[in-house]
Formats: sequence, structure tokens, C-alpha cells
Amino acid sequence: MLNVLTAPVRKRMPARIARRYHDLSRWMELTKNLAVRDVEIRYKRSLLGLYWALINPLVIAAIYGFVFKVIFHASSKPIPYPVFLITGITFWNFFANGLMSATTSVSGNAALLAKLYFPRVVLPTAAILARLIDFLFSVVILLIFILLYGVQIHWTSLWIIPILAIQLVFTFGIGYILAALNVLYRDMNQLIGLLIMVWIYFSPVMYPIANASPTVKDVLLTNPMGAIIQAERDVIFTGHLTEPTFLWTAVLWSALAFFGGLVLFKKTEQLFSEVM
Repeated sequence: MLNVLTAPVRKRMPARIARRYHDLSRWMELTKNLAVRDVEIRYKRSLLGLYWALINPLVIAAIYGFVFKVIFHASSKPIPYPVFLITGITFWNFFANGLMSATTSVSGNAALLAKLYFPRVVLPTAAILARLIDFLFSVVILLIFILLYGVQIHWTSLWIIPILAIQLVFTFGIGYILAALNVLYRDMNQLIGLLIMVWIYFSPVMYPIANASPTVKDVLLTNPMGAIIQAERDVIFTGHLTEPTFLWTAVLWSALAFFGGLVLFKKTEQLFSEVM
């Protein structure tokens, strides 16, 4: 009797799984296409095009380098300060640019939302992934600096992949929150600029934390991006994690941000059509 009742369920399961797999494939394809479109629009009719992805980090590094190295005499031994700085900026810019793109990803696509139905979370996801292009160009600059200064990197640099994945998960989570809130409150677009400007000074992007007091160091590394950037530098240049406990804390924050952001986004998604 039980076999008779469960037989229809067993027959439906493969079709249901296949349908979900098909939907997932479609949304992944849409995400990729939107990310490519974002890059094309950003550099369309631009005189220098993708070269801006090279120019921006170099200009930022030059400004911060002048302020912290020339004026405040920052030291990052044994890593040359230019290499230290460009490393922090490379990973920070991926995070900051991803958040700025995600914030306006939904509110800036009202026409697309009116024409097509698709999971709205695709928009901030694609916006953040589009910034991978800029990041890859910045990595090229970082490698050039490493070669010019003759800095030795360790085989542990391979660990940069899972650490970067942690950063990406955290960026997705915060990006989902900002994208949803910006639809409801348009001043979030202004607030994110201030948030990033303050956040970078509470992250060891431009200065080493080695000489900081234990209290200040704890504050800086409790910040998830502070712990992540410190870990990224560690695995590239020192071969070991100097603050592994704080990295695990960052993993926890990243998971909470991702799932919390996803839940908030899904709960407010039904309001998008009413306020846009």
C-alpha cells in the first residue's frame, strides 16, 4: 500500500529536480549576461575604456602613498610600502566598488524589472561580479609591483582563493542589504559613499597593524574586512596567518551577512514594484 502511495512522488521527483536545475541554469546565464552588460555600459564611449581599471588603483595608491609614506612616514617592513599599499587597495577596491554597484543595481533597472520576471537578487549579484574585471586588472598591477620590488611570495598565496571567496560572500551579503534599502530609501546611494570612506580607515588598507596597541588591533580586526585584508596579505607575503582567530570571526560575519542580506532582500522584493 505504501509503495502505491509513494510511486507518483518518485515519478515526479526527477522532473521537479530537472526543472529546478533548468531554472538555476537560466538565472546563472542571466547573471553572467547582466555582468557583461554592466561592464560594457560602464566603459562604453570611454576614451580609455578598460584602462581606467588600471589607472584608478594607481592614482589612489599614489595619493595614499604620499599621505601615509611621505607625510606620516608609515613603515611596512619587511614588505616595501608601495607593494603593501597596492595590495590593500587591490582587495579593498573590489569590495568597495562591488558595494557601490550593488546599491543602485535594482533602482537603476526599473525598466528591465517592468518588462521581465526573474529573481531580483540576480541584479546585485551581477553588479558585484562585474567588478571582477576591474579586480583582475588590479591584480596585474599588483604582480608588476611585486616583480619590480623583488618581493618574494609564498606558495601559500594559493590560499588567496578561499579567502577571496570569503570576501565575495561578505560583499554579496552587504550588497543585497544596500540594494534593497536603496529601493526604499534613495539616500542610501549617498550614504554608501560616506560608509566606504569611513570603513577604509578602520581597515588595515593603508597602514600595518603591527605597531598598533592590542586594543586598537582588536577593533581593526573585528571588522570583517580588516581581518580579510590582513589574511590576504599574510598568505601572499608571510606564508602564515598572523591573526587566524579573527579570520574565523570574519567567516562567521560573512555567513551572517550573506544569509541575512538574502532574507532581507527577499522580504522587501515584493515592495519593489510599488515604490519604483
